[in-house]
Amino acid sequence: MSRLARPAAELKPGYDAVVVGSGYGGGVAASRLARMGLAVAVLERGREWLPGEFPRTMLAAQRELQMAGPKVRLGHASALFDLRLGADVHVLQGCGLGGTSLINANVCLSPDPRELEDERWPQLLRTSHWLNVGYHRARAMLSPRPLPATSKPLKLAALEKAAKALGAEVERVPLHIAFETHVNACGVRQPACTECGDCMGGCNVGAKTTVHSTYLTDAANHGAGIFTGVLVRSVDRGPDGRWNVVFHRLDRDGSPSPV
Repeated sequence: MSRLARPAAELKPGYDAVVVGSGYGGGVAASRLARMGLAVAVLERGREWLPGEFPRTMLAAQRELQMAGPKVRLGHASALFDLRLGADVHVLQGCGLGGTSLINANVCLSPDPRELEDERWPQLLRTSHWLNVGYHRARAMLSPRPLPATSKPLKLAALEKAAKALGAEVERVPLHIAFETHVNACGVRQPACTECGDCMGGCNVGAKTTVHSTYLTDAANHGAGIFTGVLVRSVDRGPDGRWNVVFHRLDRDGSPSPV
Protein backbone atom coordinates (compact mmCIF):
# COMPACT_ATOMS: atom_id res chain seq x y z
CA MET A 1 0.00 0.00 0.00
CA SER A 2 1.51 3.33 -1.06
CA ARG A 3 1.34 6.65 0.74
CA LEU A 4 -1.32 9.12 -0.30
CA ALA A 5 -0.39 12.25 1.66
CA ARG A 6 1.62 15.12 0.27
CA PRO A 7 3.64 17.68 2.27
CA ALA A 8 1.51 20.63 3.43
CA ALA A 9 4.03 22.89 1.68
CA GLU A 10 2.54 21.68 -1.63
CA LEU A 11 -0.89 23.15 -0.88
CA LYS A 12 -2.09 25.45 -3.64
CA PRO A 13 -3.64 28.89 -2.98
CA GLY A 14 -7.08 27.71 -4.10
CA TYR A 15 -9.23 24.66 -4.90
CA ASP A 16 -12.70 23.99 -6.23
CA ALA A 17 -13.46 22.05 -3.04
CA VAL A 18 -11.71 21.66 0.30
CA VAL A 19 -12.64 18.66 2.46
CA VAL A 20 -11.84 19.00 6.17
CA GLY A 21 -11.27 15.61 7.78
CA SER A 22 -10.73 12.22 6.18
CA GLY A 23 -13.05 9.74 7.90
CA TYR A 24 -16.06 8.23 6.17
CA GLY A 25 -17.75 11.60 5.63
CA GLY A 26 -14.65 13.33 4.30
CA GLY A 27 -13.38 10.31 2.41
CA VAL A 28 -16.65 9.73 0.53
CA ALA A 29 -17.00 13.45 -0.24
CA ALA A 30 -13.44 13.62 -1.55
CA SER A 31 -13.99 10.57 -3.76
CA ARG A 32 -17.23 11.85 -5.24
CA LEU A 33 -15.96 15.42 -5.80
CA ALA A 34 -12.72 14.23 -7.40
CA ARG A 35 -14.68 11.92 -9.71
CA MET A 36 -16.64 15.03 -10.83
CA GLY A 37 -13.39 16.48 -12.11
CA LEU A 38 -13.07 19.15 -9.42
CA ALA A 39 -9.75 20.24 -7.96
CA VAL A 40 -10.00 18.80 -4.43
CA ALA A 41 -7.85 19.18 -1.32
CA VAL A 42 -8.32 16.94 1.73
CA LEU A 43 -7.01 18.42 4.99
CA GLU A 44 -6.39 16.03 7.90
CA ARG A 45 -4.78 16.99 11.23
CA GLY A 46 -3.63 13.44 11.96
CA ARG A 47 -0.82 11.48 10.35
CA GLU A 48 -0.85 8.84 7.63
CA TRP A 49 -0.57 5.30 9.00
CA LEU A 50 0.29 2.33 6.81
CA PRO A 51 0.05 -1.35 7.84
CA GLY A 52 3.04 -2.17 10.01
CA GLU A 53 3.19 1.30 11.58
CA PHE A 54 0.38 1.07 14.12
CA PRO A 55 1.23 0.71 17.85
CA ARG A 56 1.96 -2.89 18.84
CA THR A 57 2.37 -2.48 22.62
CA MET A 58 0.43 -0.76 25.38
CA LEU A 59 3.30 1.68 25.88
CA ALA A 60 3.32 2.61 22.21
CA ALA A 61 -0.47 3.02 22.27
CA GLN A 62 -0.21 5.22 25.34
CA ARG A 63 2.10 7.55 23.44
CA GLU A 64 -0.59 7.79 20.74
CA LEU A 65 -3.39 8.82 23.12
CA GLN A 66 -4.85 12.31 23.33
CA MET A 67 -7.63 13.33 25.69
CA ALA A 68 -9.75 16.47 25.69
CA GLY A 69 -12.56 17.58 27.99
CA PRO A 70 -13.96 20.69 29.68
CA LYS A 71 -11.05 20.82 32.14
CA VAL A 72 -8.36 18.62 30.62
CA ARG A 73 -6.15 18.47 27.54
CA LEU A 74 -3.53 15.71 27.35
CA GLY A 75 -1.42 14.29 24.55
CA HIS A 76 -0.41 15.74 21.21
CA ALA A 77 -2.99 16.95 18.70
CA SER A 78 -2.10 14.35 16.09
CA ALA A 79 -2.17 11.29 18.39
CA LEU A 80 -4.04 8.35 16.86
CA PHE A 81 -6.45 7.59 19.73
CA ASP A 82 -8.51 10.73 20.31
CA LEU A 83 -10.66 10.49 23.45
CA ARG A 84 -13.28 13.25 23.90
CA LEU A 85 -14.74 13.56 27.40
CA GLY A 86 -18.31 14.82 27.84
CA ALA A 87 -20.65 15.35 30.78
CA ASP A 88 -22.25 11.91 30.42
CA VAL A 89 -20.91 10.47 27.16
CA HIS A 90 -17.29 9.92 26.14
CA VAL A 91 -16.25 9.30 22.53
CA LEU A 92 -13.14 7.58 21.19
CA GLN A 93 -12.36 8.57 17.64
CA GLY A 94 -9.44 8.03 15.31
CA CYS A 95 -7.08 10.85 14.39
CA GLY A 96 -5.26 9.96 11.21
CA LEU A 97 -5.69 9.69 7.47
CA GLY A 98 -8.84 7.56 7.32
CA GLY A 99 -10.37 8.80 10.57
CA THR A 100 -12.04 6.38 12.94
CA SER A 101 -12.01 3.65 10.28
CA LEU A 102 -8.39 3.10 11.36
CA ILE A 103 -9.42 1.94 14.86
CA ASN A 104 -13.03 0.75 14.70
CA ALA A 105 -14.36 -2.80 14.50
CA ASN A 106 -15.34 -2.39 10.81
CA VAL A 107 -18.90 -3.69 11.30
CA CYS A 108 -21.16 -3.04 8.28
CA LEU A 109 -24.84 -2.93 9.27
CA SER A 110 -27.65 -0.75 7.93
CA PRO A 111 -29.77 0.96 10.57
CA ASP A 112 -33.15 -0.50 11.49
CA PRO A 113 -35.69 1.02 9.03
CA ARG A 114 -37.87 1.98 12.01
CA GLU A 115 -35.24 4.56 12.96
CA LEU A 116 -36.22 6.63 9.94
CA GLU A 117 -39.85 6.77 11.04
CA ASP A 118 -38.85 9.55 13.42
CA GLU A 119 -40.03 12.81 11.83
CA ARG A 120 -36.95 14.62 13.07
CA TRP A 121 -35.10 13.05 10.14
CA PRO A 122 -35.32 15.15 6.93
CA GLN A 123 -38.27 14.04 4.82
CA LEU A 124 -36.13 13.51 1.73
CA LEU A 125 -33.91 11.11 3.67
CA ARG A 126 -36.95 9.22 4.97
CA THR A 127 -38.76 8.86 1.65
CA SER A 128 -36.13 8.93 -1.09
CA HIS A 129 -34.62 5.78 -2.62
CA TRP A 130 -31.21 7.44 -2.66
CA LEU A 131 -30.39 6.24 0.83
CA ASN A 132 -30.59 2.64 -0.37
CA VAL A 133 -28.52 3.59 -3.42
CA GLY A 134 -25.90 4.92 -1.01
CA TYR A 135 -25.91 1.66 0.96
CA HIS A 136 -25.41 -0.28 -2.28
CA ARG A 137 -22.50 1.91 -3.37
CA ALA A 138 -20.84 1.65 0.04
CA ARG A 139 -21.06 -2.14 0.02
CA ALA A 140 -19.63 -2.25 -3.51
CA MET A 141 -16.66 -0.18 -2.32
CA LEU A 142 -16.07 -1.85 1.06
CA SER A 143 -16.94 -5.50 0.20
CA PRO A 144 -18.25 -6.53 3.65
CA ARG A 145 -18.04 -10.23 4.51
CA PRO A 146 -18.83 -12.17 7.69
CA LEU A 147 -16.16 -14.07 9.56
CA PRO A 148 -15.75 -17.42 7.76
CA ALA A 149 -17.66 -20.34 9.27
CA THR A 150 -14.36 -22.20 9.67
CA SER A 151 -13.31 -19.72 12.34
CA LYS A 152 -14.84 -19.52 15.80
CA PRO A 153 -13.11 -17.18 18.28
CA LEU A 154 -13.70 -17.82 22.00
CA LYS A 155 -15.90 -14.72 22.24
CA LEU A 156 -18.16 -15.97 19.46
CA ALA A 157 -18.37 -19.42 21.04
CA ALA A 158 -19.43 -17.81 24.35
CA LEU A 159 -22.07 -15.71 22.60
CA GLU A 160 -23.46 -18.78 20.83
CA LYS A 161 -23.67 -20.63 24.15
CA ALA A 162 -25.51 -17.71 25.75
CA ALA A 163 -27.86 -17.41 22.77
CA LYS A 164 -28.70 -21.12 22.91
CA ALA A 165 -29.63 -20.77 26.57
CA LEU A 166 -32.01 -17.96 25.60
CA GLY A 167 -33.49 -19.81 22.65
CA ALA A 168 -31.92 -17.39 20.19
CA GLU A 169 -29.30 -17.54 17.45
CA VAL A 170 -26.09 -15.63 16.88
CA GLU A 171 -25.59 -14.04 13.47
CA ARG A 172 -22.15 -13.27 12.10
CA VAL A 173 -22.23 -9.63 11.06
CA PRO A 174 -20.62 -8.38 7.83
CA LEU A 175 -17.17 -6.86 8.35
CA HIS A 176 -15.00 -4.62 6.17
CA ILE A 177 -12.13 -7.10 6.36
CA ALA A 178 -10.43 -9.17 3.66
CA PHE A 179 -10.54 -12.81 4.70
CA GLU A 180 -8.86 -13.80 1.45
CA THR A 181 -6.01 -12.02 -0.31
CA HIS A 182 -7.48 -9.87 -3.05
CA VAL A 183 -7.31 -6.53 -4.89
CA ASN A 184 -10.07 -4.22 -3.69
CA ALA A 185 -12.32 -1.89 -5.69
CA CYS A 186 -9.64 0.83 -5.72
CA GLY A 187 -6.80 -1.37 -6.87
CA VAL A 188 -5.21 -1.87 -3.45
CA ARG A 189 -3.90 -5.37 -2.71
CA GLN A 190 -5.07 -6.56 0.69
CA PRO A 191 -3.56 -9.63 2.39
CA ALA A 192 -5.89 -12.08 4.11
CA CYS A 193 -6.80 -11.46 7.75
CA THR A 194 -4.63 -13.37 10.23
CA GLU A 195 -7.22 -13.05 13.02
CA CYS A 196 -4.67 -11.32 15.26
CA GLY A 197 -7.45 -9.31 16.92
CA ASP A 198 -5.76 -5.92 16.49
CA CYS A 199 -8.52 -4.33 14.39
CA MET A 200 -9.21 -1.62 16.95
CA GLY A 201 -5.55 -0.89 17.60
CA GLY A 202 -4.78 -0.45 13.91
CA CYS A 203 -4.36 -3.27 11.39
CA ASN A 204 -0.69 -4.01 10.79
CA VAL A 205 -1.54 -6.72 8.25
CA GLY A 206 -3.46 -4.62 5.73
CA ALA A 207 -6.55 -6.85 5.73
CA LYS A 208 -8.76 -4.19 7.27
CA THR A 209 -10.65 -2.21 4.63
CA THR A 210 -10.33 1.39 5.81
CA VAL A 211 -11.23 4.74 4.26
CA HIS A 212 -7.51 5.09 3.51
CA SER A 213 -7.45 1.95 1.36
CA THR A 214 -10.72 2.77 -0.45
CA TYR A 215 -12.34 6.20 -0.70
CA LEU A 216 -9.16 8.24 -0.13
CA THR A 217 -7.20 6.08 -2.57
CA ASP A 218 -10.02 6.56 -5.07
CA ALA A 219 -9.92 10.33 -4.51
CA ALA A 220 -6.15 10.40 -5.03
CA ASN A 221 -6.52 8.25 -8.16
CA HIS A 222 -8.82 10.95 -9.54
CA GLY A 223 -6.46 13.82 -8.80
CA ALA A 224 -7.31 14.93 -5.26
CA GLY A 225 -4.51 16.38 -3.15
CA ILE A 226 -4.34 14.82 0.31
CA PHE A 227 -2.51 16.61 3.12
CA THR A 228 -1.83 15.51 6.69
CA GLY A 229 -0.70 17.47 9.73
CA VAL A 230 -3.12 20.27 8.83
CA LEU A 231 -5.28 21.56 11.69
CA VAL A 232 -8.12 23.72 10.35
CA ARG A 233 -8.97 26.58 12.70
CA SER A 234 -11.71 28.42 10.82
CA VAL A 235 -13.64 28.63 7.57
CA ASP A 236 -15.26 31.92 6.52
CA ARG A 237 -16.55 33.57 3.40
CA GLY A 238 -14.72 36.66 2.21
CA PRO A 239 -16.24 39.78 0.61
CA ASP A 240 -15.40 38.38 -2.84
CA GLY A 241 -17.59 35.33 -2.15
CA ARG A 242 -14.66 32.94 -1.90
CA TRP A 243 -14.19 30.73 1.15
CA ASN A 244 -11.07 31.21 3.23
CA VAL A 245 -9.63 28.28 5.22
CA VAL A 246 -7.32 29.14 8.10
CA PHE A 247 -5.12 26.33 9.40
CA HIS A 248 -2.00 25.42 11.38
CA ARG A 249 0.56 22.94 10.15
CA LEU A 250 1.39 20.41 12.84
CA ASP A 251 4.78 18.89 13.49
CA ARG A 252 4.98 15.16 14.15
CA ASP A 253 4.54 15.79 17.88
CA GLY A 254 1.30 17.68 17.19
CA SER A 255 2.68 21.16 17.90
CA PRO A 256 1.89 24.01 15.48
CA SER A 257 4.61 25.06 13.08
CA PRO A 258 4.78 28.21 10.95
CA VAL A 259 2.49 28.14 7.91
